[in-house]
Amino acid sequence: MKSVNKIMSYIPKYILKRMFPDDSFKKVAGGIEVTMVNVISPLSVDEVPADVENYIDAKIDGKPLSAADKKKIKIVTGGKTFTIANAKTFAGVVIPVGDKIVVFVPSTLEKGSEHEISIIIKTEHPFELTVKRKIV
Repeated sequence: MKSVNKIMSYIPKYILKRMFPDDSFKKVAGGIEVTMVNVISPLSVDEVPADVENYIDAKIDGKPLSAADKKKIKIVTGGKTFTIANAKTFAGVVIPVGDKIVVFVPSTLEKGSEHEISIIIKTEHPFELTVKRKIV
């Protein structure tokens, strides 16, 4: 399995492999869960803009999620679940090194198939994380 490195070009592939191990894409009811392990440094969410729906995008195999599916995305970390509806409560969250972030992405993807998932955060300097893995 290879990582497609579209996150800050200075993160080596071996770090991306630790961030997204081979079993990081898991088939669950209604979609898949993408698990990321924070291996670099504490991640802090300083603020969340009011128009969060226009701030975050996701793609599967290069195809953007529909607006309806985007609203179903869930982010779980530190025992808390965040969605578009409660995204403002994500501000101030710090994800320590070693903690996991699990992102639920609605889809009909099947176990055993390989896919590329992209999460795009549209800040002043847009941030895109694209990883390709086999769904387990």
